[in-house]
Parts: sequence; C-alpha cells; structure tokens
Amino acid sequence: MFNKAVTTMDQDTKLSADYIDSQIGNVIEYYDRWEFGEEPFFGKARIKGLADDEFGKLRIICEVLEGSDLELAYEEEDNFVHSDNRPIYAGAPPFEIYSANWITTDGKKKKQTFISLPNENARAYAAQLTNSKVVVKRIY
Repeated sequence: MFNKAVTTMDQDTKLSADYIDSQIGNVIEYYDRWEFGEEPFFGKARIKGLADDEFGKLRIICEVLEGSDLELAYEEEDNFVHSDNRPIYAGAPPFEIYSANWITTDGKKKKQTFISLPNENARAYAAQLTNSKVVVKRIY
C-alpha cells in the first residue's frame, strides 16, 4: 500500500527557502513521508523567517501551531529536510494520518502513527503490519 502512496505524492512541492520566504507571516501546512514504524513529521506553523544556525545550515523560524516542530528542519540541496534527511513538502498531506494501538504477543502496549490513502482501509493495513488486533483512530 505505501508504494501506491509514494507514487501519488511524487507531484508534491518540496519545502524550499524561496517558498518559506514568500510565506512570512502566513500559516503553512507541511509533512514528510514515513512508513509504519518511523517517526511522523507533519503540522501547521506561522512562518516568521529564515536564519542560519551555528553550523551554517539555513533554518526556518516559525511558531508551530500544530504537529511536529518545523524549526528542526534544515536546508539540504535547496530543500528543507527532516533530521533523517527526509524531504519536507508544502501543503496539506495528500493522505490521512492515523494512530494505531495494539498489544504485542508478549503483552506490551504499543502505539504508532501511520499514513494511509483516503481510499484505503487503514485498520486492515495496521492489522496486517502488526499481526494483531488493533484499534485505529484518524488523527489528521
């Protein structure tokens, strides 16, 4: 299922310094792509500007209104990326974001945030990946 999502999202606009500069004072939405088991990165922020950090990397100065901290992003090859070098995209995510809760075979409670296309069955996807009964809730 994730491969289908990647194909669908390839047309999205990567977050660039030019885009951030044009949005000073505005609220933007942003996201990156992640797979089940990886840390999600998405949200909304009011853009205040751009600044170089102590290592010479261009950073975004903003007020995070919802979600992940966009100020953790840094510029790499003309686009902003998350700490693990995943590109960040401008706009609302073209997928739905869910939270999955389940109990592992050894009795431990687990929780994971994941993405699913609007026309996919998120509960079935999470059950397949966890191999467990799972409670799924849409969060974004």
